[in-house]
Amino acid sequence: MKNTKITTVTRTTIVTIVALVAIVMVGWITTTGPYGSARAAGNDDDQTGTAPPVRVVVVKAEQRPLTRVLRMPATLQAGETADLYAKTSGYVSTIVVDIGSRVKKGDALATIDVPEMLDELHQAQAVREAKRANVGAVKAKVAQADSMIATAQAQLQRAAAERELWILTVNRKKELLDAQAIPDQAFDEARTRLAMAEAEVQTAKAGVASAKAHKRAVEADVAVAQSQVAVEEARVARLNTLMNYATIRAPFDGVITDRHVDPGAFVRSAAEGAGRSLLTIANVSYIRLVLEIPEVDTPYVRVGTEVTIDVKALNDDPFTATITRSAVALKANTRTMRVEVDLDNRSGRLAPGMYARVEVKLEFKAQAMLIPSKAIRVRGKKISVLVAQNGIARAKPVTIGYDDGIWAEIVTGLNGDEEIIISASGAIAPGAPVHAVPAGSS
Repeated sequence: MKNTKITTVTRTTIVTIVALVAIVMVGWITTTGPYGSARAAGNDDDQTGTAPPVRVVVVKAEQRPLTRVLRMPATLQAGETADLYAKTSGYVSTIVVDIGSRVKKGDALATIDVPEMLDELHQAQAVREAKRANVGAVKAKVAQADSMIATAQAQLQRAAAERELWILTVNRKKELLDAQAIPDQAFDEARTRLAMAEAEVQTAKAGVASAKAHKRAVEADVAVAQSQVAVEEARVARLNTLMNYATIRAPFDGVITDRHVDPGAFVRSAAEGAGRSLLTIANVSYIRLVLEIPEVDTPYVRVGTEVTIDVKALNDDPFTATITRSAVALKANTRTMRVEVDLDNRSGRLAPGMYARVEVKLEFKAQAMLIPSKAIRVRGKKISVLVAQNGIARAKPVTIGYDDGIWAEIVTGLNGDEEIIISASGAIAPGAPVHAVPAGSS
């Protein structure tokens, strides 16, 4: 009986202990919240209790201008950059520049020795002169053809006059024959001579036609000869152009930033698959600052948008500029939009490759309501702040705009007079008693 009593007491004790532990756990779970608040996560219902007031630090919303900026790194680039390749294959005979050399547009930078091409040029020039001489010979034939046409036309005129004479003679002979003043034989002889005159006229016409056809043939020969000259002239011009390419010239004013060859080196033309350029030239009179704007910020960025640039290497104060151009379209792979800022660099202080920190001025509001970002409470899709109202903590749903992690813009939900809780000495929840202390007071 004694053992049975001891067992019963032990069981009762264990049940009591388990019940106490459960009560403690339930109390701990229901008092969890921001700032260690005594409330369940996600439950913003007032939970007025009998606990002593919790000391809380409060601030009021600030009304001041708001400038929303996008901060990002950037690298300075030359305004213009060109890799200079050889257009003809050969050996580098001279190179008159090195890295750092400042050049003007059109300056000769290097020359390539191409003796085979020079021989080909001389041969093409000789063939062209031969073709030109042939054109002169063929044109002489045209003059000869003109002379033949003139002779044939003169013969035609003589034959036509002869025929007219015999027509008149036949008519007179006919009248005499009708008057029986001449024998029939005389009349027949006149008609025979008229027929012969007609034949001579036809022969002369054929001669004129033949002379004209010969001239057309000769003129065709002239056209062929002239086309052959044109072909040779085009060949000579092409070789001259390639010979000009043997001299590498500066495409614009700039500075040589890289050099890859020395005199005596064999280089292949770009058309033959040259893998490396001879020189690299950059125009550094102005600098391009290239930025990739995230998709969410693109509606606020356009030509003329202000940017602040801090070039760390210069140890100068940041300076402002404006966006010069925008790609307008976004890149499909990064969902960013390329924009560029042109910076005057005639002083030469900026150098391509320098690192800069850039702030893009996205939006400006003359008056905005701002509170410390740490006062914002997020519970799922609900956003609110705790305010001290008549000694009680109250939850106020709010809509926020810009939030940089330090200050948050309140769009709706507050009127500006509320005492917003930013920190607490203990656990608080909506409905808990609080003792508000303005920030900065002792």
